[in-house]
Amino acid sequence: MSTTVRDRLGALTGAAFVALILVGNEMAMAGSSQSARPTGDQVLRDATHQVSSASVTAGVALEVLGFAAFLVFLGYLADVLRRPAGGRRARIAAGTGIVAGAVMVAVKLGSAVPVMTLWADHSAISPQLALVLNDLGSVAFVISWLPFAIFVAAAAAALHHVGLVGRPTAYCGFVLGAAGLVLTIIGVHDPLSANPLAFLLGLLWLLAVSVRLAVRPGPGARTGQVDGTADARVAVSA
Repeated sequence: MSTTVRDRLGALTGAAFVALILVGNEMAMAGSSQSARPTGDQVLRDATHQVSSASVTAGVALEVLGFAAFLVFLGYLADVLRRPAGGRRARIAAGTGIVAGAVMVAVKLGSAVPVMTLWADHSAISPQLALVLNDLGSVAFVISWLPFAIFVAAAAAALHHVGLVGRPTAYCGFVLGAAGLVLTIIGVHDPLSANPLAFLLGLLWLLAVSVRLAVRPGPGARTGQVDGTADARVAVSA
């Protein structure tokens, strides 16, 4: 498989991440009350429905696959951003973005623990405890906005430094990253009423960038392919 084809497939894992988690979340929430401030009894009723729903199970599976795709996308970014001579600032931004993305995945996967506990023990716990477990998941979701905001801003900077995205795309990433940081800080004071707009727009930004990189892999892919051919020739001649 050529370097360019690998880059196209790697770039598309970012779009796959966005599509999978949005569709999966919609399926996982189907049939639930979806109230911003549910009562403990509502949480237990939702848990009873979710545990026995094939749609919810499929939705959760899609979300898990989505986060797996995002980890692959981070690996793609680590590879593609090290090829061009973007300078020290590009390397720092790339490293920051990849670490922030990995932290976001860790927080999101960790937020599934109280939900899975609720599903496992929904028939044996009180409404009060059910509400606490549900709120733990909601709070973790808000906390995940912070590393995701840093990822968007840092990825925008790194991709711009190496010439893979233009200034408008980079500036959009900076603005969304800053907005995500602000909304996370505000949301920490009242997580159940936090505004996810910056997070959702960040997902759309990632979707657009992923498709852009898949359609036009950029000079780094061609450089990597040429360098790989040159290295092979050197090895044969040696």
